[in-house]
Amino acid sequence: MRVTIHQPEHLPWLGLLAKVAASDLWIILDSVPYRKNYFQNRNRVLVNGQPTWLTVPVTAPFGTLIRDVRMCEVPSWRRRYRGRLIQAVSGTRSADRVGDLLSVIDAAPPGGFLADLNLDLADYLLSQFDVKVPMMRSSELHATGTKSELIVNLCRAVGADEYLAGPSGRDYLDLDVFAEHGVTVRFFDFDHPTYAQGRDPFVPCLSAFDAWSRLTPAELPPLLSGYRLRDV
Repeated sequence: MRVTIHQPEHLPWLGLLAKVAASDLWIILDSVPYRKNYFQNRNRVLVNGQPTWLTVPVTAPFGTLIRDVRMCEVPSWRRRYRGRLIQAVSGTRSADRVGDLLSVIDAAPPGGFLADLNLDLADYLLSQFDVKVPMMRSSELHATGTKSELIVNLCRAVGADEYLAGPSGRDYLDLDVFAEHGVTVRFFDFDHPTYAQGRDPFVPCLSAFDAWSRLTPAELPPLLSGYRLRDV
């Protein structure tokens, strides 16, 4: 069984959806410390042709685990967030469907867990790209260790014999640890596709929401097929 292990990004980009689609199981890495000012509580969309951050304010003192991070109900954040999302989808073919995505935001309870919201959004986007891969949280598996040891122990906990790593894993993974436990590491290199975006030059690495808003349902799944799996 091939697994990928990745933190729960907010409104994930195409590369993460593609890596999940290429796996048999996505282990959501929610049992490690939250990283401030990264992609766990924000991502970029195009608003009036410009890359713009969509951000969920959170309460996360240093060292807080991702699973424990809560949304911070500062005044009007949901109104601002909804407004930017509506602006981003304005004039696209999915403008009349944005209500489905907004309902996921609206359903998040005040002060609720960020990871819950992120996974609800990821689940919605994955379904739109016709990806049907089960998810499991690392916090449910009670694996110990750090870095490569933790990843190996998570793989062993679910009976995986292959780990699908991102390209940056080449810089920090100890492949000997994986080999000792019979887990093969494959590196996932994603070739970002281009599509009609209404601007020039094309802006890559936005939330997958951007492609969802501009393309037909039939055009979405092929966007995830451009990748290469390598052993080193």
